[in-house]
Amino acid sequence: MPYVVYDESNKVVKISARSIPGAAVLPHDHPDVVHFLEAKSISPSLVTEALGELRRTDNEMSRAVEDIITALLKKNILKLNDLPKAVQDRIAHRVKMRIQIQDTYDRASN
Repeated sequence: MPYVVYDESNKVVKISARSIPGAAVLPHDHPDVVHFLEAKSISPSLVTEALGELRRTDNEMSRAVEDIITALLKKNILKLNDLPKAVQDRIAHRVKMRIQIQDTYDRASN
């Protein structure tokens, strides 16, 4: 969600995807955001399309990050307990699910 800076007359003067102290955080499709972009002759659909592409590739990216973490763990560059507990739990759960999938295929193939 973008960070939106208003002036004294409640007019949007700046929008950023990066944090701005004191800025309002609004949805990308908020009327103030849309109006600001359109007033600058920039189509809000550029943001909408980019967000759609990010959402579309979330699963692929998640798997890529998982593979990177696994490689770092195997090479002892990273230790599991270096990661926050919530991340450790998620990784452990995913490893368990992958083992379950492989075991299921192995049983079916024997």
